[in-house]
Amino acid sequence: MKVFWIIGGHIVAVCTLFWAGLALNNVVRQYSEAYTGVISVFSVAFGIYTAGLSFLYQRNAAFHLFVQRLLLKIARTHTYWQPQFDFQLGQDRLTDGLLLAEVEAMLFEGRHGRTVQKEKTPTTLSVSIDDLFVLRFRVNDTSLCVFFDQKLLVPAHMYDEFRQRLALLAENLQQVVKPTTMRCGVRVSFPEGRTNPYYGFFVNRLSPSLLQDFQVTFRLNIRSDCRIEAGTDHVNVEGTSLSEMFDALMQVLALRALPKGGAQ
Repeated sequence: MKVFWIIGGHIVAVCTLFWAGLALNNVVRQYSEAYTGVISVFSVAFGIYTAGLSFLYQRNAAFHLFVQRLLLKIARTHTYWQPQFDFQLGQDRLTDGLLLAEVEAMLFEGRHGRTVQKEKTPTTLSVSIDDLFVLRFRVNDTSLCVFFDQKLLVPAHMYDEFRQRLALLAENLQQVVKPTTMRCGVRVSFPEGRTNPYYGFFVNRLSPSLLQDFQVTFRLNIRSDCRIEAGTDHVNVEGTSLSEMFDALMQVLALRALPKGGAQ
């Protein structure tokens, strides 16, 4: 008996939905016949609206990157980072023989994670930190070069955490090394199949089938020494100031980096 009532209830529900659908269809048809002109006007307005949005996306830098930011939040994807720091050294620092030992001592203090020495020679040092990355140091005739042995895969929700961690590491290295000048940078590349968001920003007026090569370099403003280079699949951020470079990196990752004269 219980099964009978359940089946009967489903049949009634289906029939009710069927008749409701027919009634709604008749109402819509009558409404459309009575307001054909209004619907036509709204259709034209919607077409103009979508065309306007498409035009803005193709021509307006701020709107283009705004859409890309929305897509970035939805996708929650990742990027690959390759940091590098070049510290120019004075002659006394090059000859004192203590540089790599001081760098190693700082790293083993534990402020940057669990450090394990991988390799050491008079002019090179290699350490792993938290089994997350391998950091390599090389002293040449003029400078100390610091680089990572492979790209860092950084999820979108951890951008700020990684940026702060790298900034602290670079600042501590600068304090130990005491360079005369320095050059710092981070190369950000994108997963296979994902185009650099800045690609469309600069070349949206040209058909992708006609474009053979793409590379652009700009500064965020006329006073900035920080340089941003965008290619088809990467963005490279370089500068001589750690704070300025990491600030520009934050703007790039948030898709807010626009050269002076671009829309804000």
